[in-house]
Amino acid sequence: MIELTAGNAAIRVDPADGGRLTSLRVGDAELLGAGGAGPAGLGQIMHGSFLMAPFVGRLEGARFTFAGREWTVPANLPPHALHGLVFDRPWSVGGTVDSAVAIDVELDERWPFGGAVRQEFELTPDALTMSATVTNDRRTMPAIVGFHPWFARRIDGGPEVTYSFEPGLRYVCDDDGIPQHLSTSPGPRPWDDSFTAVSSAPVLRWPALDLTVASAAGHWIVCETEADAVCVEPLSGPVNGLNTRHYQLVEPGAPLRFSMTLHWTARQPTDRKTT
Repeated sequence: MIELTAGNAAIRVDPADGGRLTSLRVGDAELLGAGGAGPAGLGQIMHGSFLMAPFVGRLEGARFTFAGREWTVPANLPPHALHGLVFDRPWSVGGTVDSAVAIDVELDERWPFGGAVRQEFELTPDALTMSATVTNDRRTMPAIVGFHPWFARRIDGGPEVTYSFEPGLRYVCDDDGIPQHLSTSPGPRPWDDSFTAVSSAPVLRWPALDLTVASAAGHWIVCETEADAVCVEPLSGPVNGLNTRHYQLVEPGAPLRFSMTLHWTARQPTDRKTT
């Protein structure tokens, strides 16, 4: 377990548990949470914050076409594949300097192209920046990445978190969660949906602080169906993007880089009593 501190903020990263951010504390407040048991055999995706790579969300049929042929990956949510191929792998520590750490993982035999992924965590007193880099020094491949943070609904039993999220378009999915088309309707709540054309950075609000989720992401997932935690996930490309060809080409000398910055600010009390 790697622990970093800056001011009154602290994080823990567990390379052995899928390179996961297991804790983000600001003062006494733990901001990360867990979303329950989850699908059978996929408990790793239900807590902390982990990286999805080289695809995000569901990959339809656990297969895709690239460079003139069909490729397959294991169907961990049959008949589909879910959340990439690095959240269930041990990562290695690439280096730690002051309030920053890098961890690395090689894409294994489940991914037919090879390649590697690096995560970097940089902590300051008021922000955590998580960066991902996907590389392949031998051949060209498609890739999409995304961060999957679970945020606590309540801190120390306090009031439930609220948040602002303003999507322009929602992906309408079939019964298996595969996007079919875009809609201007935000859809019914609670959300477990993917979105694009988001107008501003999402902001989560607890009684003691606000947290902005800043990213250059063009696509997002929001999951608010669990009792104890919510997800606000920035993505470099859409769910099932390997099949719709909305990916980035990674090749020698041309990596995919993507980041998320969590920035917090203390909230001023609004219930002061006067005499």
